[in-house]
Amino acid sequence: MGVLAAFRRPPFLTAIEREQVEAGLATARRHAGTPLGLVIDDQPAGDPAVRAELLFREWDLPEAERPAAVLVYACAATRRFAVVGGEAIRRVAPQAFWEALDRDLTRHFEEGRYCDGLFKAIAQVAIQLQYH
Repeated sequence: MGVLAAFRRPPFLTAIEREQVEAGLATARRHAGTPLGLVIDDQPAGDPAVRAELLFREWDLPEAERPAAVLVYACAATRRFAVVGGEAIRRVAPQAFWEALDRDLTRHFEEGRYCDGLFKAIAQVAIQLQYH
């Protein structure tokens, strides 16, 4: 093993983990009742909240669905994330939900458990969307 190989970061998600997250997303979408999206960005994008907001605005959704939609964003290059929700879901889902979601994702990302964090976040968002 070369000297540089020892410093190489493991992949953000393996191919199997990406499949698991995609399968979880497909299931969550069936139960959510409103649009639920996931973007895994492989390029450094600066502030993840700004990037997620931009992607949310550019998301090809009917305008009637946008207020209740949620987009989970993760940057593989920087290992950072953001969750963006439309105004209706932000209004009805309690602030404690959004704070807990952020805490959970932060903990998972700090521990390098990206797949677990994204999978759990998607499930929590789907439950919240279905509830409201």
